Amino acid sequence: MFTQNICPLVTGVTCNHGFVFERSYFKSISMSRDQLDNLFSEYETAFDKLDMKRISGYCADNFISAGPKGSIAQSRKEYEKKAGPAIEFYKSVGRKSAKIISKRVMPICNEYSMVVVRWGVTFEKTGARLIEFDISYIVQETGIAPKIILLISHEDEGAAMKKLGLEPVLH
Repeated sequence: MFTQNICPLVTGVTCNHGFVFERSYFKSISMSRDQLDNLFSEYETAFDKLDMKRISGYCADNFISAGPKGSIAQSRKEYEKKAGPAIEFYKSVGRKSAKIISKRVMPICNEYSMVVVRWGVTFEKTGARLIEFDISYIVQETGIAPKIILLISHEDEGAAMKKLGLEPVLH
């Protein structure tokens, strides 16, 4: 038989024979699956159209982009300033389309979820063959709409493109 004791170290925590449970930990997750599905459906459309301004609207005022080579914290305004060169780069390597192949949602707590998205992208050089890659997103829901606060590319985009022979073509 377990007895409950109030933990003397942390307010609001109950200790049960060495196991510590925060009272609020098992609350229901407030971010609905519909909200996340809607966010990524809209994000997919914007990414397919290379609408970087719209993509930035799905991010928090400040967010982090990360990958194998490091990370960068930036504001939406900073991201939008880089949008023009990014669009030109993708066009120069012949990017044609992008779509979500799958997504896995893992609630972290009431206010945050991790969403791992498997993307499929086509290029002029690869034809209809999808080039697949994963990006993990940490999504925050503390306001009216969920916002991306962190995105992590699982592989080095530049190295992957070079391996496929997708070098920028100047028009």
